[in-house]
Amino acid sequence: MNINAEEEINKRAKKVSRDDMEDLLGKEKTAERLSQKAGFLSQYWEDIKTSFSLIKDWFNGAYDEIPARMIASLAAALIYFVSPIDLIPDWIPFGGLIDDALALSVAFAFSRNDLDEYREWSAAKEK
Repeated sequence: MNINAEEEINKRAKKVSRDDMEDLLGKEKTAERLSQKAGFLSQYWEDIKTSFSLIKDWFNGAYDEIPARMIASLAAALIYFVSPIDLIPDWIPFGGLIDDALALSVAFAFSRNDLDEYREWSAAKEK
């Protein structure tokens, strides 16, 4: 795991506000478009969708079985992903989304258990 990516996610997570999360929730279509733009990002699409749903349910108070720090980390990674301004601009061919993929992979690795538990909760809720 890249220590710099981990530090970047933690730094950004500390700055995520409820307003940032609310703004993020309106950008799921942007995330879908970006994940389809580069084939290597499609591997993260299920976790991206789950993260959006998890943040929405947490934000609305329907799901609180996850530490706020983890929500902030997921939100920070997604905000970084959908933002056109980051370490390597997204418009740079082949390289522009590499840093986004790294941020997503780090956040999803940290939150794997929480994402899986949320999926189970969500599936049980729908039964």
